Amino acid sequence: MSDFSEIVHSGGAKRYLLDIFFPNRCPFCDRIIGMWDYWCDSCYDKLQMVDERLTPPEGIDEMLSCCYYNGRARSAVLRMKNGYYIYAIETFAVMMTELAGGIMNSVDLVTAVPTSWQRYGELGYSQSEKIARLISARSRKRYKRVLVVSADKIEQKRLKKSERFENANRSYKIRDDKYIIGKNILLVDDVSTTGATLSAIALQLKAAGANKVYGLTFAKTREKTDT
Repeated sequence: MSDFSEIVHSGGAKRYLLDIFFPNRCPFCDRIIGMWDYWCDSCYDKLQMVDERLTPPEGIDEMLSCCYYNGRARSAVLRMKNGYYIYAIETFAVMMTELAGGIMNSVDLVTAVPTSWQRYGELGYSQSEKIARLISARSRKRYKRVLVVSADKIEQKRLKKSERFENANRSYKIRDDKYIIGKNILLVDDVSTTGATLSAIALQLKAAGANKVYGLTFAKTREKTDT
């Protein structure tokens, strides 16, 4: 099946055909909605939006997240992670691009936290990269894959908070610093839990010459230890 984002941006006819065979669904409740809608109004009203200024993890200059990771927002993320991505990814990108509007004039480059090789093999795509590419297209900012992930990366959810930064630091590497030097970079991921991944990557980007690194996620946990 063609990438949903490509179909969305290639014209109404293809979007119409997609809707015939794969009716557009709200990512938060899975109900069928209008072809050009992104969510149910009732679902959107129930989302718990982040209404506080976030303390960024080390290395991140400003941190932005749309929703708290609970309720319908969590359900949408899990649908995406389980392979039902075509509705959630487009919706997340729309919400995240709007949220980041205040900093986008300062952004030179958009990139994403890479998906592990295991998850990529299971899904056939990187959800964070797809979100980041749509944000890039909507904001007219260049997207570049500047990070690679090691084959032995351990999923963060299996680790204690004290182990996550070191795991992330050894799991991600800069693939080419020529796109990084002197740039302000928007680093995109789907969910922030402890902030260890964003922190480890941001510090590597700055060590490679990045000027500023902004963190942008769709959701974040409410834990006090979260970023």
